[in-house]
Amino acid sequence: MPKSPQSSICRVSARQVQQNFITYFRLFAGLPGITFFEKDLTWIASRGLPGNLVLRSQLPDGQADLGIRATLRQIGELTDQVDWFVFPECQPSDLGDRLAALGDSADLDGEWNLYGNIGGPGGTWMCADLNALPSTVSAPAGFHVERVSNQTMLNEWVEISARGFGGSDYSAFHAAYSRHGFEPDAQAVHFIGYLEDQAVTSATLLMTEESASLYNVSTPVELRRQGFGGAVSHATLQEAVQRGYDSAWIWSSSLGKSVYEKLGFFVTDYGVREYQWKKRSQ
Repeated sequence: MPKSPQSSICRVSARQVQQNFITYFRLFAGLPGITFFEKDLTWIASRGLPGNLVLRSQLPDGQADLGIRATLRQIGELTDQVDWFVFPECQPSDLGDRLAALGDSADLDGEWNLYGNIGGPGGTWMCADLNALPSTVSAPAGFHVERVSNQTMLNEWVEISARGFGGSDYSAFHAAYSRHGFEPDAQAVHFIGYLEDQAVTSATLLMTEESASLYNVSTPVELRRQGFGGAVSHATLQEAVQRGYDSAWIWSSSLGKSVYEKLGFFVTDYGVREYQWKKRSQ
């Protein structure tokens, strides 16, 4: 059994989470239809997956409001919605208040609407002490996990992962992960869970110098509640342990929270706040 949150330790800081997040989305930089901008602000914009997010903000205090307007205007030329994440080290220190105030004032040339102001933690951020990772997890007989090592397996990974997310267009993931490659020491590694010879679930592990995180944990609706997601996550985390990591984190959906808790993850407030913007209908 995993240790309780009170006895477990998470050694991942908010800064490390942010850097891992940026590194992950940088995998998609330069792909057709995707803009990855990295300067005083770091953001990604696309018409579909992997999404539209502002990941890092370092704006001068006296020019912050102008910087927010300019950024939304620039992103608005590429897509019609964006989630602006404010991490604790983002600048200015009152950036979240400024985003909320601009949204409330509707003073953005009539173009943008702040429709989601998540005052608490943006999403369910969770952390796990990998020293407390259970030695085994339950899964149906015949279940096993394989690491993606070639294009044929990546095609299979894309198919099962897309099904788990409602049949979304996963072409960007295929292109990004194919370009990244399958070397043993690759920064991003991908796993498929099989029941006998049928792919039933998938996951990705992204590792930076300072933190490891789960991404893309996906099981098709008709195959859920059989332990596949927890089992593939467990196998993926074992890769992190073998690489020398003692903690891992995940930005979980509400649906996946209980799955990760069984692996020793616990909810952690990294101080991240989320401001969701959508362009107004013209």
